[in-house]
Amino acid sequence: MEKGKKKYNLYTDSERMSYIREYLSSPESKYQFCKRIGVCCKVLNYWLVKYQIEDKVMKSCEKTTESSVVSAAMAELQKELSLLRAENRKLQSALADESLSHEACEELINLAESTYHIKVRKNSDAK
Repeated sequence: MEKGKKKYNLYTDSERMSYIREYLSSPESKYQFCKRIGVCCKVLNYWLVKYQIEDKVMKSCEKTTESSVVSAAMAELQKELSLLRAENRKLQSALADESLSHEACEELINLAESTYHIKVRKNSDAK
């Protein structure tokens, strides 16, 4: 008993593009869409590759991937910002302490010069 030859449907470019547009705009899965129109999923994949069109499943995965990457980057930036703010507060505190220390030293020098009538500060013109 001989098997009958499989019948192949030949589609024009406009028909293929029409099916691709319909698939991309429909909420159906690829399998459901292919079953409805009577085309193998591999054929639809071939058409998508041939016309260089991204699959809608891939687009949604990329969107979620992009959003997760963006949210991870935002979290990293927020962490870095909080660390930089903490470092800034620490440095401002250290600067205030050094400024106060400098003022105290200046006051001690002034007090020593007025009390003992001696020059404590260096002469900047001396060689």
